Amino acid sequence: MPRILIAEPYPEIRELLAHVVTNLGFEPVLMDVPGQEQLPETDVMLLEPALPGGVELAQSLRKARPDLPIVCVSIYPATAEIVALAPVAYLLKPFALTALQTALEHAVERASIPA
Repeated sequence: MPRILIAEPYPEIRELLAHVVTNLGFEPVLMDVPGQEQLPETDVMLLEPALPGGVELAQSLRKARPDLPIVCVSIYPATAEIVALAPVAYLLKPFALTALQTALEHAVERASIPA
């Protein structure tokens, strides 16, 4: 089962995203604390760039795993830093759940992980 790292600053939105990810048949991995020392192995990163340290975390993960698919969800337009990460998708909040589903399925497919 594909594991989706959810890096979202607001607990209620993080929990909602976890619920959606679970309903799509993926395993959510919640990142509760920015900069936490040990991150579990994940297949896709779901990133809110407004998360303090989130962009830096994505950059670090991308260095370690250049093929790691990243899906961004934000209320703000993409910055040059985010564009440089080449996310699979950039969804502006509020977005349709079908858009998130499509983005995550594409990301999982790109990572070549059986759904």
